Amino acid sequence: MKFTIQCVRSQGARLGRLTEVGQNKDIVLDTPMCMLYTRGGSAPHLSLDVLKKIQDVPTVAHMPLNQFAQYQETIEGYKDGMAKFSALGDKIVYTSNTDPAVEVPTGYNDKSGIGLWGKGGKIKLDRDGFVKLQEAVLPDLFQCMSDGDTDKTCTSKRARKSVDRTLNFLDDILEKVKKSQRLQKSVMFGSLVGGYDLRERQRCTRETLARNVEGFALEGFHAMGPGAEDFDLAGAADIISAVIKLLPEEKPRLMQSVWRPDTLLTAIDLGIDIFDSSYPYIVTGRGHALVFSYEYRHNPEQDKEQDSLKSAGFTINVMDKIYADDFSPLLDDCKCYACQNFTKAYINHLLNTSELLASTLLMIHNFHHYFQYFKTIREALAEDRFLDLKTLIVNQKEIHTTS
Repeated sequence: MKFTIQCVRSQGARLGRLTEVGQNKDIVLDTPMCMLYTRGGSAPHLSLDVLKKIQDVPTVAHMPLNQFAQYQETIEGYKDGMAKFSALGDKIVYTSNTDPAVEVPTGYNDKSGIGLWGKGGKIKLDRDGFVKLQEAVLPDLFQCMSDGDTDKTCTSKRARKSVDRTLNFLDDILEKVKKSQRLQKSVMFGSLVGGYDLRERQRCTRETLARNVEGFALEGFHAMGPGAEDFDLAGAADIISAVIKLLPEEKPRLMQSVWRPDTLLTAIDLGIDIFDSSYPYIVTGRGHALVFSYEYRHNPEQDKEQDSLKSAGFTINVMDKIYADDFSPLLDDCKCYACQNFTKAYINHLLNTSELLASTLLMIHNFHHYFQYFKTIREALAEDRFLDLKTLIVNQKEIHTTS
């Protein structure tokens, strides 16, 4: 895998390009990028045909391992990996240990392995089981087994344990992957853990750098799930910056969370390159639609009326009775299938009568809006207008917070 940086803006926001990725050597990935969030190998609430109606769907499909652990035998029997099994053969597959949209119970990792949580409850995964599951899924990219069970409340002793376990996992997994014929073309990201203990974070980073990994996954700041939407990234910024200063420029950095539009830009400014797209899924589950504006090229003095309409915050609650007679689309000028064919009033009716179509239409819109946002972020970086975009987004957050 090769990663080249085209430019660096603001504090450390990087416009880059990934090539020769895993088993798909001809695919080019532009960063900053998000991955297509999936559940069980499928985009939530969407069939494959409906997914194809969305513009600029990410090339990388994110498949959390905890969703497959209990079905390992079935996937192994198929033999061709999850990309083909889920009819996403044109996608690059990335596997993480946990699902960013689901809170991970604490206290179930130890030196022998990690606890994964699926529909059937907890599954204990040791080193051999981890490699065997990766061989079944056959990812192009995967996060190494790790103990990221830390948050702001964890002690220095717990942070030290998380680093020791993660480094031991890394050494063993590297050896096992070398012997695995099925994983010879798969690329591994090393996990950087250590909670909020700067010394342990730096130790983990230096030790991981000494191993043969192709990228880095920063984790261990929170327990994932919807609550991560309020993750205080500013409170971890100094630690993240200190870690990133130790990392080589020519390797990508990945970080999972439920990324709000404003927090996302802060993470990019810190130097993170790859993100998940669980945020649209969380928003859809609440009956909300993304409506924030990312049109940084607008002149506010010339277009005050349009900007004020788009500055009501990041989302609207389509279940609210005020939309029962609103026959406008979820977002004016949006080109998604939902906005081009349906109204707020119709989706409000679907939500309030618990029709499954409501989640489908909201998921179409929210994915479309989020994916276009990432495209705009790359454009803003290329034009050296990242700060203009950041100001626009932050202003909408302030209006949302005070309204």
